[in-house]
Amino acid sequence: MRRTVISLGLVWLTAFNLRVILFAIPPSLPAIRSDLGLSFSATGSITSLAVLTMGVASIPGALLATRYGARRLVSLCAAGLVIFTVSITLPPGVFWVFAGSSLLTLSIALAQPPLAVLIRRWFPTAITRASNLYGNGLLMGNVLGASLSPYISRAIGWRAMFIVWAAIAAVGALLWVRFTPRDRTAAPPAHLAAVLRDPRVWQVAALFTFQNLVYYTVATWVPFLLVGRSAGYVATTFLFLNFFPIVPLFALSFVRWPYALSTPFYVVAGALAVTGSLGLLLGLTDFVQPLVFMVGLGTAAAFVASIALPPLIARDESEASTYSAVMYTAGYLLAFVGPLSAGMLVDATGSVALAFWPPVAGAVLMAVVGSLAPRLLSRSRVAVAK
Repeated sequence: MRRTVISLGLVWLTAFNLRVILFAIPPSLPAIRSDLGLSFSATGSITSLAVLTMGVASIPGALLATRYGARRLVSLCAAGLVIFTVSITLPPGVFWVFAGSSLLTLSIALAQPPLAVLIRRWFPTAITRASNLYGNGLLMGNVLGASLSPYISRAIGWRAMFIVWAAIAAVGALLWVRFTPRDRTAAPPAHLAAVLRDPRVWQVAALFTFQNLVYYTVATWVPFLLVGRSAGYVATTFLFLNFFPIVPLFALSFVRWPYALSTPFYVVAGALAVTGSLGLLLGLTDFVQPLVFMVGLGTAAAFVASIALPPLIARDESEASTYSAVMYTAGYLLAFVGPLSAGMLVDATGSVALAFWPPVAGAVLMAVVGSLAPRLLSRSRVAVAK
């Protein structure tokens, strides 16, 4: 029992560390840009490279876990997260900000597939509880990384802020190596070729892509709308984007509504994201907090639904994991266009508000693609089996 509790706690802490550093980056971008003299396009590409790396490494993470073992891969990635977070603070600053952020994101992306395997392996009779705890760790990492980082950065500087988060990640890595069960069993094989030939997986990937594009672009460029505001206001704004939208979505756990199959669900999610992004595009800075709340709620709704789709389409666990890997790869690989194109618009026009054109377009496409989900799933193997 004690060993199980320790393992559950370390799953939570590892999930927290996988997100807290990643979500500390967007609120720090104005300070990084000012310190290093970067253009708006270059600044936006920091987030774009991170999102791109998340996509490129998703399938390799599953393949490496198959070859080297899930626990070992997570251990290496936890160490890499610490090292590469520290590297962001090294000279020459411009090189290491880009290289370090890309490499720490690589560590995050490679760790996610083996963690899913370990949850099933270590907690076979409590998969739901362990998965919920893992998700809670990700959520808290999102919220605290985005909300506390402005305070820490303004108090001690952005470089020292990353050192603080790296120290917490180092504690997590050491505890993981010391106390998690020794397990060299390989992860289940991925049947990639068959999945890539299925057009349905690309529809799911499109939905995941558009919600990512909207969220990451807004998260990257909202701080630039808030230049001159207090650290408390910036932190609260990121709570409206990252944390408060989770509250109504939590109710989905207690209702028997198949929201992932619902056209109205996706249309409403898209409408919320469009409305919030459009308000930011129009420069309604006095209403930035309710606007980002709408963006956060719409994209989070599409996120939880898209995560639910691969198991509904796949025939078995192995196929479901491969569907998920392809979804993550395509979704993150293509979503990097959002922050980068937004930066190009700002450089070309000098208007930060125009950075929110890509989220408006992405939210519309998110609603359109999501509305096709019921038809998609009616042709799924699971539906046929029933």
